[in-house]
Amino acid sequence: MTTESKTKSPIADDLSQMRVALSMPCRRCGYELKELGADGDCPECGEPIRLTIIEVVDPTSRRLQPIHKPKSVGNSIASVVLFYFVAIIIAVLALVSRAPESLPIPSALRSISTISFVWTSALTSIIAFTCLLPMMRMCKRQELAGCRKGLVMTFSGLWLWAISMGINAWLLLNIKMQSTEVAMLFDICLPVVSAGLVFSGFRHLVPRLGQRSRAFRQAQGSRQRMNDLLAALIVIIVGRTFLAVSDTDSNLALLGLIIMVMSLSLIVIGLGYLLRNVIWIRNALITPPPALIDLLHLRG
Repeated sequence: MTTESKTKSPIADDLSQMRVALSMPCRRCGYELKELGADGDCPECGEPIRLTIIEVVDPTSRRLQPIHKPKSVGNSIASVVLFYFVAIIIAVLALVSRAPESLPIPSALRSISTISFVWTSALTSIIAFTCLLPMMRMCKRQELAGCRKGLVMTFSGLWLWAISMGINAWLLLNIKMQSTEVAMLFDICLPVVSAGLVFSGFRHLVPRLGQRSRAFRQAQGSRQRMNDLLAALIVIIVGRTFLAVSDTDSNLALLGLIIMVMSLSLIVIGLGYLLRNVIWIRNALITPPPALIDLLHLRG
């Protein structure tokens, strides 16, 4: 028996009788490998075709229990993150529109009614909630049972966000009735609590669904950690407290404003990364990797 036959992989032996039946670009150079032998190498770069097959098939996700209506789940999680991202941005614009006159805020932004921003943020949060409903109806199924906690927390946080925005709109219409403590409670504390619930829900929900996406699993450096956003929420309260207890032109107020701006920027950027992550998950759920039996055929 020769050394070559001793070291030959049984997988390679199986692949020697197969050819690529579907369109499949080489993972290294993108060369089209359809109709080539599965045990060969890429004619362009020499990459073994079996490595591209392993990457395309994604054995890790194939071992997971199938999700009922994966397209609905993928569209649902992506839509929830997208609309909540928009709701956060609109709420930030509402805060910016009421910033001190000394800050270089565009006059066009100041000319828009703050109440309009607040109501739009509330409406966008309600839209995000409706996008979550398909997953809420499916959480009783076994494959989504582990996501139930995340779904409930996200559900509660979205509703609380809409309520807090409604209260803020009412306070803006009755500005003479509010004290500094009341203003701080409803314009920052209540939204921060609701955002904390949503972020905590995402922390339980997104990684579990992300196991079905190779791009999400491999993106250790660009995967958004929800703990960072939860920490930023606490820092926002600290900055708002500095603003509440100090004079408008004091150094402490300036420090509080800087802290709030940096924390809000971190949250917006973090949600942008999270949106990219859930788009990977959506793509994996809508277009799952092909089964090996479909990707390869016996040589004719």
